[in-house]
Amino acid sequence: MMDDVKLALADLGLAPKEADTYIAMLELGPSSVQDIAKKAGINRTTAYVMIEALKKHGLVSTFERGKKTVFAAENPEQLVEILTRQLGTIQAKKSRLEESLPRLLAIFNTVEDKPKVRFLEGEAPLREILNEIAGVREEVWEMYAVDEHLIEVIKKLQTHEQRMEVPRRIRGRSLITVKPGQMLPYFDPKNTEIRALDWSVHQFTGDITIFRDRVYIFVYKGRLGAIAIESKEIVEIVRALFEMAWSCAIPWTPPPDWEKHKLEK
Repeated sequence: MMDDVKLALADLGLAPKEADTYIAMLELGPSSVQDIAKKAGINRTTAYVMIEALKKHGLVSTFERGKKTVFAAENPEQLVEILTRQLGTIQAKKSRLEESLPRLLAIFNTVEDKPKVRFLEGEAPLREILNEIAGVREEVWEMYAVDEHLIEVIKKLQTHEQRMEVPRRIRGRSLITVKPGQMLPYFDPKNTEIRALDWSVHQFTGDITIFRDRVYIFVYKGRLGAIAIESKEIVEIVRALFEMAWSCAIPWTPPPDWEKHKLEK
C-alpha cells in the first residue's frame, strides 16, 4: 500500500527521499528536524535539504514551539494543488508550442532534398501502394523473387472485383529470380521486358519497385510490410544497383503454356 503512495508522490515530481520525509512528517505531526530525520531514515543534514524541497512544493509549514523550530506536513489535499499547477504549466507550454509550430513547419518544409520515409504494415496499405504503382504512366522497374511467399501474397490480395497480377504494368522492366518448382504467374508481357537471375546465386524474398523518385521495398515473408522512400538521390543509387543486376541477368523466355499459370480468383 505504501509503495502505491510513494509511486503517486513520485508522479507528482517528489524524489524518493522527499516522499519518505513527507510521509514521516504526516505520521509524526509537528516535529523537530531530529525526529523527522530518524523517522524518515535519513541524517539530519539531508532532512533539512528535504524539508526545504518540500517547502517549495508547498507541503511543509514551519512554526516556533518555545525556543525550538518545528516542522509540519501540510494537508495531503495540497498535493492536488501541485498537480493543478503542473497542468497549468503544461498547458502554457502547449500553447507556446502551438504558436511556434507553423514557423517550425515552414523551416522543416524548406529542406526540399530531405528523404521522405514511411513504414507500412498489413494488407490495406500494400493494396493501396500496388494499385498506385499499377496506374502510373512512367516506366516502372521491379526486382522480385518468384517463390511461395509471393504467390501467397498475390492470392491474399485478390478481391472478388479485381485480381492482382504480377506485375500489372503499362511498360517497364521486371528482374526476377525464380525458385525451383515455382512458376511466374501469367501476365501480359507485351510492354514489359523481363530478365532472370539464377536462383542458386540470388536468393531472397520480397520486391523492390522503382518509379519516378520513389522506391518501395516490400516484405512478403511473415508479416506483410513495406518501406516507401521518396528521394531522388536514394532512387539514383537504387537504380544504379538495379542496372548492375540487370546487366548480369539473361532474357526470360515464357514457357509455351505460360498462360495456363494464371492464378484463379
